[in-house]
Amino acid sequence: MVAAYREIPPSARLRRYVECYWSQSREEASDQIVLPDGCVDILFSRSGGEPVGLATVGLMTTPLKLHGAPAQSYFGVRFRPGMASSFIPGAEMLTDETRPLDDLIGSAAQHMLERLAELDSLEAMGGLMDQLLRPLDPPDIADRVLWELESAEVSAGGSLDQCISQSGLSVRHFRRLCLERSGVSPKYLSRILRFRKAAQKIVDMQTAQPSWADFAVACGYYDQAHFIREFQEFAGCTPGRFLQSRRRDLD
Repeated sequence: MVAAYREIPPSARLRRYVECYWSQSREEASDQIVLPDGCVDILFSRSGGEPVGLATVGLMTTPLKLHGAPAQSYFGVRFRPGMASSFIPGAEMLTDETRPLDDLIGSAAQHMLERLAELDSLEAMGGLMDQLLRPLDPPDIADRVLWELESAEVSAGGSLDQCISQSGLSVRHFRRLCLERSGVSPKYLSRILRFRKAAQKIVDMQTAQPSWADFAVACGYYDQAHFIREFQEFAGCTPGRFLQSRRRDLD
């Protein structure tokens, strides 16, 4: 069984960089599927109440199956797409990888681990990270580009082009900044973000089975076939099967 998942926002100073702080705990051994969301996370884990370690989970392009042990708990810092590299050198190189945080930031990771190990609540750990997280450089044009890309209603067709046009940058410059900060191209990142939005809509869905053709268009896909193909790529299953699995989890 997976206990209730919780999120809290970061301080106002960090909201352009950090989407949320989150926590989750397991009372029993269980498997969990984590879907791509375009983000990089710092992950602090405990087992049986004892700290296990501090890791950096890179941007994912495929679903990740986690085999959770009993009495295991997690605290995470979820950075907005492309923003982890403002705090963690090399975060953009970790696509589909998980690395110990001290590989990337050295002794500062040990200090962070020791401080987190002293705390128990999500609020206390989030407050600590509000204090410890400091961007390596002042905000720059790359931060603005990624913020606009995340905020845009990216859809198949022209929305990404519109986002690039509004940035005032050339297509090549926009693409280079996105690759440098997120590790993937703007088009690929926008596909992940569109999938994430569609998956969340399915999670929140009240109807037994929607019209997938209408749903696909509403989420910015060309048609139902396009939607199902991309959903299978990122989720490893069809939208219908994903909806059924979410319903079973709630039963």
